[in-house]
Amino acid sequence: MNTPSWLRLWSRRFCALVLLISCLVARAQQSAPANTTATPAAPTTATASAKIPGIFVCGDSTAKNNGKGAQGWGTAIDAYIDPGKAKVNNVAHAGTSSHTYYDGDWPKVLPQIKSGDYVLIVFGINDGGLRTPPGLDDDTHEVTNARTQQVESVHTYGWYMSKMATDAQAKGAHVYLLTVTARDIWTNPKAVFRDATITSQEDGYTTAEDKVDRANWGRYPQWTKDVGAKLHLPVLDLTNIQAEKMEKMGREAVMANYLDHNHTTPAGADIVASCVVSGLKAFKNSPFTALLSQKGKDLQATDAKYVTDNLASADVAPAKTTDAKPATATATPSTK
Repeated sequence: MNTPSWLRLWSRRFCALVLLISCLVARAQQSAPANTTATPAAPTTATASAKIPGIFVCGDSTAKNNGKGAQGWGTAIDAYIDPGKAKVNNVAHAGTSSHTYYDGDWPKVLPQIKSGDYVLIVFGINDGGLRTPPGLDDDTHEVTNARTQQVESVHTYGWYMSKMATDAQAKGAHVYLLTVTARDIWTNPKAVFRDATITSQEDGYTTAEDKVDRANWGRYPQWTKDVGAKLHLPVLDLTNIQAEKMEKMGREAVMANYLDHNHTTPAGADIVASCVVSGLKAFKNSPFTALLSQKGKDLQATDAKYVTDNLASADVAPAKTTDAKPATATATPSTK
């Protein structure tokens, strides 16, 4: 049967129309904008870390020493901090003083600090031996470098502590000054010690009279407190917090956690870290409370006498006033 010519013509035109429509649909699909309602990708670990504050530990080997069985408290403190709320950056460096740390490490540490971070600064253990000029003045002093034996012009301990603190503050960080860690050096009126070991003793000696030798640090704890008072920075008296804890533990128990009179075992580092954290919790409205792990939360805050907020007058709320009229008589000062 022959197909009429008009039907063949209509069929060809219909096929051409279908082909044209198919091409237009395909082209429209290729040029369509991407789906803007897609679920965003989960943030990377690096992105999440950038949003939480850092806790920078700036110090010497008492804060960071991981060799030959030793460990610093700046490593042990990590267990007291919730990693989802803050990140500990132990940037301490063994063998440094306030001066050598400022010259060598600080230029690399400072760029890492961002607004909202916390910076803990503790030096003094090596400043005497490395001949940092003592005191707080801003003058430069000519001293012979203990390592190179070259004469150089350097600043005082107080100047370096102040400069690192103000540098960090300029980045928007919260700075806390810590006095030096207590050494495992003891005294007793009826015994002679070499660090924590008895070399001789008199009749009547008792361990109850063993006391940590607080005097061996000279004036570094006080100079640290003076810097804090001058700059209105919070100061944690780690020296006495730790010494009190050591005396409660007893000399022989403490000795088991030290490799020498300065450097702690991992267990000893944890003891010092607990002193630091208990002190940080004792500050008024302490921001560290919200950053702690369960281990940190379980730790009791230290006695408030060991921390000084050093609030500037602008940070202190004015006293409430009343409408009562002032008394006309002058009060006699108390003689108690």
